[in-house]
Amino acid sequence: MTMTSETRSTTNARVEAIFSDVIAALTGIIEKHRVTWDEYRAATEWLTLAGNQGFELPMMLDVFLSTTVDNVNAAGVGTESNVEGPFYVPEAPLLERPFVMPKRADEPGDTLLFSGTVRSTDGSPLAGATLDLWQANGAGEYSHFSPGVPEYNLRGRLTTDADGRFEFETVVPEPYEIPKSGATGILLAALGRPAYRPGHIHFLLSHEHAGPLTTQIYFEGDPWIDCDVVGAVKAPLITKLERHLGAGGRSFATCSYDFVLAPGDSV
Repeated sequence: MTMTSETRSTTNARVEAIFSDVIAALTGIIEKHRVTWDEYRAATEWLTLAGNQGFELPMMLDVFLSTTVDNVNAAGVGTESNVEGPFYVPEAPLLERPFVMPKRADEPGDTLLFSGTVRSTDGSPLAGATLDLWQANGAGEYSHFSPGVPEYNLRGRLTTDADGRFEFETVVPEPYEIPKSGATGILLAALGRPAYRPGHIHFLLSHEHAGPLTTQIYFEGDPWIDCDVVGAVKAPLITKLERHLGAGGRSFATCSYDFVLAPGDSV
Protein backbone atom coordinates (compact mmCIF):
# COMPACT_ATOMS: atom_id res chain seq x y z
CA MET A 1 0.00 0.00 0.00
CA THR A 2 1.35 3.41 -1.00
CA MET A 3 1.54 5.88 1.85
CA THR A 4 -0.28 9.10 1.00
CA SER A 5 1.15 12.50 1.84
CA GLU A 6 -1.65 12.97 4.40
CA THR A 7 -0.83 9.64 6.09
CA ARG A 8 2.87 10.45 6.00
CA SER A 9 2.26 13.84 7.60
CA THR A 10 0.13 12.26 10.34
CA THR A 11 2.77 9.60 10.99
CA ASN A 12 5.58 12.14 11.09
CA ALA A 13 3.60 14.35 13.45
CA ARG A 14 3.07 11.45 15.86
CA VAL A 15 6.74 10.45 15.67
CA GLU A 16 7.76 14.05 16.29
CA ALA A 17 5.39 14.37 19.26
CA ILE A 18 6.62 11.16 20.90
CA PHE A 19 10.28 11.92 20.19
CA SER A 20 9.95 15.44 21.58
CA ASP A 21 8.47 14.05 24.80
CA VAL A 22 11.30 11.49 25.08
CA ILE A 23 13.93 14.22 24.70
CA ALA A 24 12.11 16.46 27.19
CA ALA A 25 11.96 13.60 29.72
CA LEU A 26 15.65 12.78 29.31
CA THR A 27 16.61 16.45 29.51
CA GLY A 28 14.62 16.77 32.72
CA ILE A 29 16.37 13.73 34.22
CA ILE A 30 19.83 15.09 33.33
CA GLU A 31 18.99 18.44 34.90
CA LYS A 32 17.29 16.98 37.98
CA HIS A 33 20.20 14.63 38.82
CA ARG A 34 22.95 16.90 37.45
CA VAL A 35 24.38 14.06 35.40
CA THR A 36 28.17 14.34 35.08
CA TRP A 37 30.21 13.88 31.89
CA ASP A 38 31.60 10.63 33.27
CA GLU A 39 28.07 9.32 33.89
CA TYR A 40 26.96 10.49 30.45
CA ARG A 41 29.86 8.69 28.74
CA ALA A 42 29.21 5.54 30.80
CA ALA A 43 25.60 5.61 29.62
CA THR A 44 26.59 5.98 25.96
CA GLU A 45 29.10 3.13 26.28
CA TRP A 46 26.39 0.96 27.88
CA LEU A 47 23.93 1.73 25.05
CA THR A 48 26.63 1.01 22.46
CA LEU A 49 27.28 -2.35 24.15
CA ALA A 50 23.56 -3.17 24.06
CA GLY A 51 23.29 -2.19 20.39
CA ASN A 52 26.20 -4.45 19.45
CA GLN A 53 24.75 -7.50 21.21
CA GLY A 54 21.91 -8.22 18.78
CA PHE A 55 19.12 -9.55 20.98
CA GLU A 56 20.05 -7.41 23.98
CA LEU A 57 18.02 -4.30 23.16
CA PRO A 58 14.70 -6.14 22.59
CA MET A 59 15.23 -8.01 25.87
CA MET A 60 16.06 -4.80 27.73
CA LEU A 61 12.98 -3.01 26.43
CA ASP A 62 10.82 -5.99 27.38
CA VAL A 63 12.22 -6.02 30.91
CA PHE A 64 11.73 -2.33 31.60
CA LEU A 65 8.97 -1.01 29.31
CA SER A 66 6.77 -3.78 27.90
CA THR A 67 4.37 -3.88 30.86
CA THR A 68 3.54 -0.19 30.36
CA VAL A 69 2.77 -0.77 26.67
CA ASP A 70 0.60 -3.73 27.70
CA ASN A 71 -1.31 -1.66 30.26
CA VAL A 72 -2.09 1.27 27.95
CA ASN A 73 -3.35 -1.10 25.23
CA ALA A 74 -5.45 -3.35 27.49
CA ALA A 75 -8.99 -4.01 26.26
CA GLY A 76 -10.48 -3.43 29.72
CA VAL A 77 -12.84 -6.41 29.43
CA GLY A 78 -12.29 -10.14 29.18
CA THR A 79 -9.16 -11.97 30.30
CA GLU A 80 -6.24 -9.74 31.29
CA SER A 81 -3.65 -9.23 28.58
CA ASN A 82 0.05 -9.71 29.25
CA VAL A 83 3.32 -8.89 27.50
CA GLU A 84 4.24 -10.93 24.45
CA GLY A 85 7.90 -11.15 25.40
CA PRO A 86 10.85 -11.42 23.02
CA PHE A 87 10.59 -15.16 22.30
CA TYR A 88 7.55 -15.36 20.02
CA VAL A 89 8.07 -17.13 16.68
CA PRO A 90 5.28 -17.04 14.05
CA GLU A 91 3.96 -20.00 12.07
CA ALA A 92 4.19 -22.58 14.85
CA PRO A 93 2.98 -26.05 13.79
CA LEU A 94 -0.80 -26.53 13.61
CA LEU A 95 -1.41 -29.50 15.93
CA GLU A 96 -3.97 -32.29 15.58
CA ARG A 97 -6.11 -33.80 18.35
CA PRO A 98 -5.20 -35.06 20.88
CA PHE A 99 -3.02 -31.99 21.19
CA VAL A 100 0.56 -32.59 22.32
CA MET A 101 3.13 -29.82 22.14
CA PRO A 102 6.18 -30.77 20.04
CA LYS A 103 8.78 -32.04 22.49
CA ARG A 104 11.65 -34.48 22.82
CA ALA A 105 11.33 -37.86 24.51
CA ASP A 106 13.63 -36.64 27.29
CA GLU A 107 12.26 -33.09 27.48
CA PRO A 108 13.21 -31.49 30.82
CA GLY A 109 10.16 -30.98 33.04
CA ASP A 110 7.21 -32.97 34.37
CA THR A 111 4.31 -33.68 32.04
CA LEU A 112 1.53 -31.09 32.26
CA LEU A 113 -2.07 -31.49 31.09
CA PHE A 114 -3.54 -28.03 30.55
CA SER A 115 -7.28 -27.66 29.87
CA GLY A 116 -9.82 -24.87 29.72
CA THR A 117 -12.36 -22.99 27.64
CA VAL A 118 -12.50 -19.92 25.44
CA ARG A 119 -15.68 -17.82 25.65
CA SER A 120 -16.96 -14.40 24.69
CA THR A 121 -17.86 -11.77 27.28
CA ASP A 122 -21.52 -12.85 27.10
CA GLY A 123 -20.54 -16.39 28.10
CA SER A 124 -20.98 -17.98 24.69
CA PRO A 125 -18.40 -20.66 23.82
CA LEU A 126 -16.07 -19.70 20.97
CA ALA A 127 -15.74 -22.78 18.78
CA GLY A 128 -12.73 -22.85 16.49
CA ALA A 129 -10.78 -20.26 18.46
CA THR A 130 -7.05 -20.52 17.77
CA LEU A 131 -4.53 -20.73 20.61
CA ASP A 132 -0.94 -20.04 19.57
CA LEU A 133 1.30 -21.33 22.39
CA TRP A 134 4.97 -21.09 23.27
CA GLN A 135 6.97 -21.71 26.43
CA ALA A 136 10.29 -22.62 27.98
CA ASN A 137 10.92 -26.17 29.12
CA GLY A 138 11.88 -27.46 32.57
CA ALA A 139 15.40 -26.11 32.06
CA GLY A 140 14.27 -22.61 31.11
CA GLU A 141 15.10 -23.11 27.41
CA TYR A 142 13.16 -21.65 24.45
CA SER A 143 13.43 -23.17 21.00
CA HIS A 144 14.97 -20.84 18.37
CA PHE A 145 16.86 -19.07 21.17
CA SER A 146 18.63 -21.84 23.12
CA PRO A 147 21.38 -23.79 21.33
CA GLY A 148 20.62 -27.47 20.85
CA VAL A 149 16.85 -27.18 21.24
CA PRO A 150 14.95 -28.29 18.09
CA GLU A 151 13.00 -25.70 16.09
CA TYR A 152 9.42 -25.20 17.27
CA ASN A 153 10.04 -27.29 20.36
CA LEU A 154 7.17 -26.52 22.80
CA ARG A 155 5.51 -24.28 20.23
CA GLY A 156 2.21 -25.05 18.58
CA ARG A 157 -1.23 -23.87 17.48
CA LEU A 158 -4.48 -25.60 18.35
CA THR A 159 -8.21 -24.89 18.15
CA THR A 160 -11.15 -25.17 20.52
CA ASP A 161 -13.94 -27.71 19.97
CA ALA A 162 -17.66 -27.00 19.42
CA ASP A 163 -18.05 -26.13 23.12
CA GLY A 164 -15.07 -23.79 23.17
CA ARG A 165 -12.97 -26.34 25.08
CA PHE A 166 -9.33 -27.25 24.66
CA GLU A 167 -6.76 -29.56 26.26
CA PHE A 168 -3.11 -30.09 25.47
CA GLU A 169 -0.13 -31.95 26.85
CA THR A 170 3.14 -30.16 27.48
CA VAL A 171 5.73 -29.92 30.28
CA VAL A 172 5.65 -27.77 33.40
CA PRO A 173 7.65 -24.60 32.64
CA GLU A 174 10.12 -23.79 35.38
CA PRO A 175 11.33 -20.34 36.46
CA TYR A 176 14.39 -19.16 34.57
CA GLU A 177 16.99 -16.44 34.80
CA ILE A 178 17.23 -14.14 31.79
CA PRO A 179 20.74 -13.78 30.29
CA LYS A 180 22.91 -11.57 32.52
CA SER A 181 26.13 -11.38 30.53
CA GLY A 182 25.05 -8.39 28.44
CA ALA A 183 23.93 -4.81 28.99
CA THR A 184 20.61 -5.78 30.59
CA GLY A 185 22.38 -7.90 33.20
CA ILE A 186 24.81 -5.08 33.93
CA LEU A 187 21.92 -2.70 34.60
CA LEU A 188 19.98 -5.20 36.73
CA ALA A 189 23.10 -5.81 38.84
CA ALA A 190 23.57 -2.06 39.31
CA LEU A 191 19.93 -1.80 40.42
CA GLY A 192 20.28 -4.80 42.73
CA ARG A 193 17.38 -6.63 41.09
CA PRO A 194 17.11 -10.40 40.51
CA ALA A 195 16.91 -11.54 36.89
CA TYR A 196 14.33 -14.33 37.25
CA ARG A 197 10.99 -14.89 35.56
CA PRO A 198 8.43 -17.22 37.18
CA GLY A 199 7.36 -20.24 35.12
CA HIS A 200 4.69 -19.36 32.56
CA ILE A 201 3.08 -20.30 29.27
CA HIS A 202 2.43 -17.74 26.53
CA PHE A 203 -0.95 -17.64 24.78
CA LEU A 204 -1.98 -15.72 21.70
CA LEU A 205 -5.72 -16.28 21.17
CA SER A 206 -7.83 -15.27 18.18
CA HIS A 207 -11.34 -15.84 16.82
CA GLU A 208 -13.23 -14.40 13.88
CA HIS A 209 -15.89 -12.88 16.15
CA ALA A 210 -13.64 -11.57 18.93
CA GLY A 211 -10.64 -9.37 19.48
CA PRO A 212 -7.19 -10.98 19.79
CA LEU A 213 -5.62 -11.60 23.17
CA THR A 214 -1.95 -11.94 24.03
CA THR A 215 -1.32 -13.12 27.58
CA GLN A 216 0.62 -15.43 29.89
CA ILE A 217 -0.54 -17.91 32.51
CA TYR A 218 1.43 -18.33 35.75
CA PHE A 219 1.24 -20.89 38.57
CA GLU A 220 0.53 -20.63 42.30
CA GLY A 221 3.48 -21.26 44.58
CA ASP A 222 6.17 -20.23 42.11
CA PRO A 223 9.08 -18.77 44.13
CA TRP A 224 9.42 -15.80 41.75
CA ILE A 225 5.74 -14.97 41.37
CA ASP A 226 6.09 -11.79 43.46
CA CYS A 227 9.43 -10.59 42.05
CA ASP A 228 9.25 -11.16 38.30
CA VAL A 229 12.12 -9.29 36.63
CA VAL A 230 9.65 -8.01 34.02
CA GLY A 231 6.98 -7.15 36.62
CA ALA A 232 4.37 -8.71 34.32
CA VAL A 233 2.53 -11.04 36.72
CA LYS A 234 -1.16 -10.18 37.23
CA ALA A 235 -3.16 -11.97 39.93
CA PRO A 236 -6.04 -13.00 37.60
CA LEU A 237 -3.53 -14.83 35.38
CA ILE A 238 -2.31 -17.17 38.14
CA THR A 239 -3.76 -20.67 38.21
CA LYS A 240 -3.33 -23.66 40.51
CA LEU A 241 -0.99 -26.46 39.51
CA GLU A 242 -2.12 -29.85 40.81
CA ARG A 243 0.62 -32.47 41.23
CA HIS A 244 -0.10 -36.20 40.78
CA LEU A 245 1.75 -39.49 40.88
CA GLY A 246 1.24 -41.55 37.76
CA ALA A 247 2.07 -45.05 36.59
CA GLY A 248 5.58 -46.18 37.40
CA GLY A 249 5.94 -43.48 40.04
CA ARG A 250 6.34 -40.69 37.47
CA SER A 251 4.89 -37.37 38.55
CA PHE A 252 2.70 -35.22 36.34
CA ALA A 253 0.63 -32.09 36.78
CA THR A 254 -2.74 -30.70 35.71
CA CYS A 255 -4.18 -27.22 35.57
CA SER A 256 -7.01 -25.36 33.90
CA TYR A 257 -7.81 -21.83 32.82
CA ASP A 258 -10.87 -20.30 31.17
CA PHE A 259 -10.24 -17.44 28.75
CA VAL A 260 -12.69 -14.68 27.87
CA LEU A 261 -12.16 -12.74 24.64
CA ALA A 262 -13.34 -9.16 24.29
CA PRO A 263 -15.58 -8.14 21.38
CA GLY A 264 -13.84 -6.96 18.24
CA ASP A 265 -12.28 -8.10 15.00
CA SER A 266 -9.49 -10.65 15.05
CA VAL A 267 -6.20 -9.93 13.27
